[in-house]
Amino acid sequence: MSDVKDMDATTLRRALQLVHEYTGVTIVESKKNMLQSRMRQRMRQLRLTSYTDYLDRIVADEMEGRPFIDTVTTHQTTFFRTPRIWQYFLETFLPAWAAAHERETLRVWSAAASTGEEACSIAMCCEEFSRRQTRFGYEILATDISNEVLAKAQAGHYTGASVTYFQASHPEMFERYNGSGSPHCFALSEPVRKHIRFETCNLMAAPPWRDHFDLVFLRNVLIYFNPGDVKRVVRQIAPTMHDSGQLIIGESESLTGQDVPFQFIQPQVYQRRQA
Repeated sequence: MSDVKDMDATTLRRALQLVHEYTGVTIVESKKNMLQSRMRQRMRQLRLTSYTDYLDRIVADEMEGRPFIDTVTTHQTTFFRTPRIWQYFLETFLPAWAAAHERETLRVWSAAASTGEEACSIAMCCEEFSRRQTRFGYEILATDISNEVLAKAQAGHYTGASVTYFQASHPEMFERYNGSGSPHCFALSEPVRKHIRFETCNLMAAPPWRDHFDLVFLRNVLIYFNPGDVKRVVRQIAPTMHDSGQLIIGESESLTGQDVPFQFIQPQVYQRRQA
């Protein structure tokens, strides 16, 4: 589609507004080339040669909203991204939670799950903990705004750089929980995988769960929201958690100075303030 002309200023502003309206993500105008590249992928499928025509299609056709979301959102993740967070989860959070909640089921939400590596990492940590802690049960909800990446998460077959890193950094866990039968790809073994369920969720809308989760992973998604939307999303997540629940965010994110009902524990880790 080399014959497609670049978006003019008016069309660009309209595109950015639609991105925010559909996803909550704020993209700056300097990311124009990236946005155009992503939109052209969908335009090829629709045989459209004008950005204006594509934006008109999104507004006019309710069914086009979902492919638009899949097109413009970013999905980059790996197994056990940011090692110190997983060390905290396995060595600090889980022992403390189990000691205070004997015979209860841990409920964890991976709130920007992308293709599922984070949810798998959570499950494997829980399995590792259960090897030394009897009567420990857990449930994981993995959500994302994109149906396309959730389909990949549900398929659960991984190859490439993410698997290479996982195999090198956690060889024993890779071997223990790999149900693919191959050292060159990874698929979480079925007995572990059954603890995860997948749902579509737009974080800009109020989640339906109340007083449900003990821990929420909301990592590497807040950086795409403007400050007002960060406050909105985090405030809406708080009621989904128990009073003692904790929130883990990304390494480039912070809630310091935000008017939200969470208190700092350590970098990236916050605890819900009791009402």
